Amino acid sequence: MKKFYILVVTICLSIASWSQEYRRMIAVGTYSVQDIQAEAEAYFETVGKERGTGYNPYKRWEYWAIRKADENGMLKSPEFYFEELERYNAYINANIDEAARTTTGAWEEMGPTDWNGTSGWNPGVGRITSIAIEETDTNHMIVGGETGGVWRTTNGGSNWTVLTDNLSNMVVYALAIDPTDNETYFWGSSGGVIFKSTDSGATWNPLGNAGGGTVNKILIDPNNTQKMYASVQGSGVYKSTNGGLSWSKINNNSTTGYDIEFKPDDTNVIYASGTRFFRSGDGGTSFTESVSAFNGGPKMIGVSADDPSVVYVLESSGGSFSGFYKSTTQGLIFTELNHNGKNYLGYSSDPNDPGDANSGQAPRDMDIVVNPNNVEEVHIAGINTWMSTSGGTTFSITSQWTPGGAQSQNIGYCHADVDILKYVNGALYVGSDGGVFKAENPILVSSDYYTDLTQGIGVRQFYKFGVSQTIPAVVTGGSQDNGTSFMNGSGEWSDWLGADGMECFVDKNDEKIIYGTIYNGNLYKSLNSGQTLTFISSPQNDGNWVTPFEQDPIEQDVIYAAYDELYKSEDGGQSWVSISNSFGENIDNLKIAPSNNDHIYMSINGTFLASIDGGDNYFQSPFTTSFITEIAVHPTEPNRVAITTTDSERIYVSTNSGISFTSYKNDLPNFSASGIAWDSNADHGLYVGMNYGVYYLDDTTNNQWQPFNNGLPNVFISELEINYIEGKLYASTYGRGLWRTNLFNPLSVNDFELNGISLYPNTASNQFFLSWNKADEVSVRIYNTEGKLMHYAKKIQINQPYKMDISNYASGLYFVKVNNSKGEITKKLIVD
Repeated sequence: MKKFYILVVTICLSIASWSQEYRRMIAVGTYSVQDIQAEAEAYFETVGKERGTGYNPYKRWEYWAIRKADENGMLKSPEFYFEELERYNAYINANIDEAARTTTGAWEEMGPTDWNGTSGWNPGVGRITSIAIEETDTNHMIVGGETGGVWRTTNGGSNWTVLTDNLSNMVVYALAIDPTDNETYFWGSSGGVIFKSTDSGATWNPLGNAGGGTVNKILIDPNNTQKMYASVQGSGVYKSTNGGLSWSKINNNSTTGYDIEFKPDDTNVIYASGTRFFRSGDGGTSFTESVSAFNGGPKMIGVSADDPSVVYVLESSGGSFSGFYKSTTQGLIFTELNHNGKNYLGYSSDPNDPGDANSGQAPRDMDIVVNPNNVEEVHIAGINTWMSTSGGTTFSITSQWTPGGAQSQNIGYCHADVDILKYVNGALYVGSDGGVFKAENPILVSSDYYTDLTQGIGVRQFYKFGVSQTIPAVVTGGSQDNGTSFMNGSGEWSDWLGADGMECFVDKNDEKIIYGTIYNGNLYKSLNSGQTLTFISSPQNDGNWVTPFEQDPIEQDVIYAAYDELYKSEDGGQSWVSISNSFGENIDNLKIAPSNNDHIYMSINGTFLASIDGGDNYFQSPFTTSFITEIAVHPTEPNRVAITTTDSERIYVSTNSGISFTSYKNDLPNFSASGIAWDSNADHGLYVGMNYGVYYLDDTTNNQWQPFNNGLPNVFISELEINYIEGKLYASTYGRGLWRTNLFNPLSVNDFELNGISLYPNTASNQFFLSWNKADEVSVRIYNTEGKLMHYAKKIQINQPYKMDISNYASGLYFVKVNNSKGEITKKLIVD
C-alpha cells in the first residue's frame, strides 16, 4: 500500500510538472508556436479542456501567437519591435517635408472606459495585471493593462492618464514605484524587459534584460534602492545592484519565478517562489530550498510587518487550489494547514463544491496578501477573493465573479480572474481581468465590499467588432474576458454577452438587431440592442477559438457561420444548411463580397479558398502562405481581394478572386498585420492595421504606404471596418479599446492652421521654443535621426512661447513633430 501511495504521488507530481511545460515554453520565448501547440494539445488531451483546466487561457495565447509569428512560427522579441519602430520612425522622418498634413488621420478614442452590465454576466473594463501604490500617498498609483500600457492617477482613481501610448511595447506584468523617489517608476514586461521612468512616466527607457520570460514582480530594497530584485516566469530570480541598469540571475536552482518578498524587517532575507520555495539570508548571494510540506505546484508568498517571522505560501496544482502553508520560522520550516478537499481558486463560493474541485486558472490568476498591521488577516484570490482572520486556518469568501451571485450572497462583486492583490494603508486593492477594485474596509464584507476604480482606463482587448451603416453609427465588439458590448449612437456602452466575446456584427437593415459569439462558435442574437438575448442554435459546437460569423451583405436575415464546413441560414439563425463539404480543418477567415454574394472567400491556415457561385463549387488558390490573418473584399469589385499574412510580405492583393496574388508590402514596416479594409473611393484605397499603427495605400501614393496614425496608440490593431455612410474608419485594438477617424484625405492644405507653428532658434544649443497663435492643446514629440523618441509631451499649449530643454542632446539633426486632432506637422531642428 505504501509503495502504491508513493507511485500515485510521483505520478501526480509528474503531471503537475508537465502541466507547466507548455507555459514554460511560452515564457522562455525560444520555441516555435507549433512546438508549443504540440506540447499544449498533448497535455489537454490528458487533463481535459473544460473550464478551469487552463485551456481557455492557452487558447487566448495561441490565437494571437499564430497571428504574430513569422513564417517560421517564431515570435519576435521585444527588442526586435523596439528597433523596428525606431527604424521606421527614422525612415518616415527622413522622407518628409515641413508641410502640415491632414492625411494622417485624427483618431479619437471610443472606449469603453467603464462598464454597465445588462445581459453581460461578468462585466468589467479590461485586464489589469499590475498595481503599484505610493505608501505615503495612496492617491498616487500606477496600474498596468496586460496589452494596454501603464496608467497613472494622483487622485485615487478619479482620473487616469495613460503613459505609454507612444512606446514600442505596451505589455505590462509588473510595476514598482521607487520608495525614495515617487517620480521614478519601473515596469516589467515580457521577454525579461524592464523599463524605467524618472519623470512620472512621461518618458521611458529600457534597462538591462532580466532573463527571457515574463517579469512577474519587481522588488526594490527601501534601504538601498540601487538593489532591486525581479521574479521572472520561465527564467528565475534576478538581481540588480545598479538601479536596474543590469541584471544577473541569483538563484540557479530556480527555473521559474512567480513571487518574491523581503522579510519585512530585514531586506537581506529574501523569499522566492516558482514551483519551489527558496530562502536567502544574505541578500540573494545564496539560496536554500525549503521542501517541507510542499507539493510541486506554483506558489505565491505572503508576509506581514506585524510579525516578520511568519511566512504564508499559497500553492496551486493544475490551475486549482493545492495547499496553504505557514511558517513561523522565517521560512525555514513550513506546516500545511488543513484545507483538504477545498478549492479557493475556482468559480464557486463554496470551497467544498465537488463540481468546482478542479477549476481555476492558477498561476495566471492567483495571489496572496497579508495585512501589514495584522498577521492573522490573510487575503487570497483566484477566480474570486477570500479572507482569513485566523492566520489561514479558515477562509471565507469576500467576492463573487457574477454581480447577481454577489448580490444574493451579500458579498462584493469583483470581476473574475484576479491577477494581483495589494494591501496599503488599511485598504485592499485588486487587479483583475475586469479592472481595479478597492475594499476600504477589508474585514467588513457586504455587497458594497469593493469599489470599482477603473472608470477612465481604456484597456479593452477586442478580438472583433461590427459597425452599422447608419448615422449615427452603432457598434458591437467582442473582447477577451469582458464579453461582448454594444455602443449606441451617443457613444454609450453596455454589456450584453459574457465570457470571451468574439466575432459580432450589426444587422445591415436594423441597428437594434445584433449578433455575437463566444469562444468555439457558440452563437447569440439580440433584437433590442442587447437588452435581452436570444440563443442561436449553432450548426456545430467545435469551431475555432474565434469562429467566423458573417451577415450576407445583400439578402436580409441570411447569415453564415464557418466551422470545418460553411453553414448558411436564411432565417436569422433559426435553421442552418451546409453549403460546403468538410474541409478537414476549421475555417479561419470568411468574407462575402459586398457587391455580389455569390463570391465567398475563406482561408484555412495559409490556404485561400473561394467560390464564385454562392457555395456550389469551391476552388483552392495556387497561392499559399504561412498563415492568413484576415481577408477583405472590395466594396464594389467582387474579384478584388486583399489578405494579410504572417509571411515577410505581410499583404497581398488579388484581382481575379484569388487565382493569383501580388505582394503589396512595398515600404510597410516589419510589424504583424491582422486588420485590413477597402475604401470605397475611386483609387482602390486600402487600409492595413498592424502591431503599431494603421497605414494607407491607393493608386496615387506611388506604392508608398502612408502612416495613418495621428492620435492612435502603438497598440495591436485587431480589426478594421468602415462606416461608408458617415465616412469613418473604425479600429478595434487588443489592449486600448475602440478608435475611429475620418477616412483618408489626399489633400495637404498649404494654409492648414498648423503651418502657423514656429520653432526657434534653429540652430539651437541648450533650448528652443515653440509658439503658435492659437490656444488649442497639442502634443510634441522629438526624434533623433535613428528614430528614437527623445521627448514626449501632450496636452500642452504653445500660444505663449513654450521652452523645450535640449541641453543633454548631442549635436546633430532632430525632428520635432507637433500634432492635434486636426493633423500634424514635422519640423527639422539642428542642435549644435
